[in-house]
Amino acid sequence: MKKAKYIELLLGVLLLTACNLDKYPYSEVAADEYVKDASSVNNLVIGCYNSLQNVLYYEWAMTELRSDDSRMYATGSSASTTKLVEQLDQGTIIAEHQWVENYWDACYAAISRANNVISYLDIIEDGTLRKQYEGEALFLRSLEYFNLVRLWGPVFIVTSKTPSDVARNMQRSTVNEVYELIESDLENVINNQMLPEKMRDTDTGRANINAAKALLAKVYATHYEAGDTQYARAAVLCKEVLESASVGNPQTGADLVAYNQIFSITNEMNKELIFTIRYRSGNVGLGSPFGNMFAPVNNGANVIIGTSSGYNTPSDNIIAAYQSRGIGDKRLDVNIAQKYFNSTTQEWVTTGNCRYCKKYTNAVTTEYDGESDWPVIRVGDIALLYAELTNEISGPSDDNLKYLNMVCERAGVSTYTLTDLSSRYDFREAVRNERRLELAFENQRWFDLLRWGIAAQTVNNYFKNESFYSEYSYKVNDIANWQTFLPIPVSIININPDVAQNTGY
Repeated sequence: MKKAKYIELLLGVLLLTACNLDKYPYSEVAADEYVKDASSVNNLVIGCYNSLQNVLYYEWAMTELRSDDSRMYATGSSASTTKLVEQLDQGTIIAEHQWVENYWDACYAAISRANNVISYLDIIEDGTLRKQYEGEALFLRSLEYFNLVRLWGPVFIVTSKTPSDVARNMQRSTVNEVYELIESDLENVINNQMLPEKMRDTDTGRANINAAKALLAKVYATHYEAGDTQYARAAVLCKEVLESASVGNPQTGADLVAYNQIFSITNEMNKELIFTIRYRSGNVGLGSPFGNMFAPVNNGANVIIGTSSGYNTPSDNIIAAYQSRGIGDKRLDVNIAQKYFNSTTQEWVTTGNCRYCKKYTNAVTTEYDGESDWPVIRVGDIALLYAELTNEISGPSDDNLKYLNMVCERAGVSTYTLTDLSSRYDFREAVRNERRLELAFENQRWFDLLRWGIAAQTVNNYFKNESFYSEYSYKVNDIANWQTFLPIPVSIININPDVAQNTGY
């Protein structure tokens, strides 16, 4: 089987009797034989959403693990999987890295599914449904291309089924060309009102117009700089989302969903969540694996039943950042556990590998079958992004301070005055710190560091000051700017040796 997986058309069809995204697994069937009407196209759309689970399975390793928030749990292991984690943790990634290739493949599989939906739109007679399905496909394709271009730089643009002989000779498109596709698709969705402000209850979890606006705001904030028209457009889009009825138009921290309730499995799809990747436990093939992946190794089922991998271990650095913000920061205990209770010894385990990312670690009856959804875009993110953008455009103001402070109020930490943050620099630093604490372990930190142009600098300072890295028998070296990009998988180079590899690999 040839490995041209980055452009293959992966045909995914859900055999469903309902539209809920987290209810049933999908089956792979021949789409041309199956897709005959709007209902079958709808099932293809649901297949697009479910394909995001495959993307997310590795995304924490491409993002959080490479930042100063997370690290591998222990040194000294020669296990192959540990070496994969170590390379991502220390920026020593090779082109043959299996997880990098798996993530790349998953992104392009999701893009192929979105392209597949678009190819069948003509069979839909209902104009409203046709617009919605197209809007959802464009949104989901844009989300994946946004991740790809930030992690790899130039990538392949595939917007339709591509013959294998053409695929084997494709070249990477430029960063600007990729952004042009993303931006034009999302503007198309927004300007033509392809998506409703709120989906029907039977379609809970599907992207609405606020998700498209929020994603486009993040795209513009990443691609452009203060002074550019699109940068200002990003701030406008953020404000539109924040003032919409579906997120409650919050004015203070009291108007926001309590932090510990945002991620609760008993409060799913609350108004804080603008777009989320959904999971469902119950042995239906759609459970979250992250509880077992992130729980500490050898915890004896005291944290979670089944195998535990200890991935995404919180760093000393992120814990210190919470502590420096004040002992009342409610986010620390939601995001990180620093101990666990051993029911056999009736004692708290406070040493060794007892620290873990708590955000997605809930009780399961079957390993890798958790209920926790994963937030992709939420109100706290967009409130802080609006504060950041407007500060860069025109400096601190009562307006952007309001959105910064409402996040602080919810967290239970001290708020700011304009006297405290009188300069752009002071305000910028406050927002950046708050984004880190607010969005920890949501795969946002690495993308923020890239957007601010400080990824290598931040990680190198972290290597020097995180005591964990002193345990190695060798010196953990600084990373250079080229190492902030991932390598094109060697399988892709093998198919087409003329494809340009990223610098340094």
